[in-house]
Amino acid sequence: MKNGRTETNIDVEPNSKPYLFKRIISDGTDTAAIFLLFLLISYLLFASPLAGTYNAHYENAEKIKNGVVAELGEDAQAITDRLNGDVRYNEERFAANLHSYLIKLLAGFIAEAAVLLLVPLVSRERATPGKLLTGLIPFNEKRQTKAACPAIFLRFLFIFIIDSAIFYLFTGIFTFLLIPVLRLIEMLFNKKNKTVCDALTGVMIIEKLSYNGIDK
Repeated sequence: MKNGRTETNIDVEPNSKPYLFKRIISDGTDTAAIFLLFLLISYLLFASPLAGTYNAHYENAEKIKNGVVAELGEDAQAITDRLNGDVRYNEERFAANLHSYLIKLLAGFIAEAAVLLLVPLVSRERATPGKLLTGLIPFNEKRQTKAACPAIFLRFLFIFIIDSAIFYLFTGIFTFLLIPVLRLIEMLFNKKNKTVCDALTGVMIIEKLSYNGIDK
């Protein structure tokens, strides 16, 4: 601020957390982008040679199932009981589900890496698409500066392992509905609106305008 001959520089403290609504919009935008990429990449992977083992196990399981159906007709309970006791059918189903999970996990890794790692690394603010849209940045509390590349990389790994890989196994595509809700609950339980992955990497999400050194 300038006044006659005097000039005063006012630095705003870099600890201004955004309104919770902004965090919800930011995380929602990132989740939607990841979900769309996940669908596209999954489609491409399942249509590629990488899905060969999955297709083989799935087709074997279907052949066994069709054989049982042809033998027992419309007796649904008898069909279910026979298939539940068929060791080979259960092995083929397990192998198919395992390979399906691995392919989806790879698709999720690529999609999340694009949104949560690649974009922040190439952007000056180290922010994801959702944070760029809402004017938020990841901030390193210990160093009092914007988050550096190592913190961004670690945050991505923690998000993928904690918020994705485990949940993909048990909830499948519903992970994209469940995780935003869990992150919101995590943010509500601390004053700085941090998620578990934020806390593990020493990162806090703040308003870009509250940090005077963002372009340094």
